[in-house]
Amino acid sequence: MSLDFGLKDVHVLITGAAGGIGLETVRKFSQLGARVTAHYNSRIGELENIEGVVPLQADVRNEDQVNKLFTEAAQKNDGPVSVLVVNHGVWPANNAHIADMDLDQWRNTLDVDLTGPFLLCKAFLRDLRTASDQEKESANIIFIGSTAGKFGEANHGDYAAAKSALVRIN
Repeated sequence: MSLDFGLKDVHVLITGAAGGIGLETVRKFSQLGARVTAHYNSRIGELENIEGVVPLQADVRNEDQVNKLFTEAAQKNDGPVSVLVVNHGVWPANNAHIADMDLDQWRNTLDVDLTGPFLLCKAFLRDLRTASDQEKESANIIFIGSTAGKFGEANHGDYAAAKSALVRIN
């Protein structure tokens, strides 16, 4: 016996979907019958080989690209996004104590890991204003977080700050 999670034909947009948790999330939502739009930043990976999934590229730091992502998702995947899964993130390769971290690293991490989710939520909620009652009923935003947001992370204060802020963005 399988459980019905009520996801049949629900349009789900998953960010950071080209690998790791994002790719597995794409597979699971697809198995549950959702219409999945899978966002990637620079590499499409296995997304192009998953039947029924619509892969779309966007830089989440760029508001115009985020708006285009939602427009294309609606056009290419049979209607507006009902569920937004904010999964993407950047883990800086440079382990740096705050005293030694350069401003470019700080800005890039916060732009991807905090401004990106803000822009995605903004676009999603803006589109929700004109959605049907049925579309609004299934509307959800899901953030994939990190323990770094709760406990911090040595030599990754930028990442920990961004993930901590996501807990309070709602």
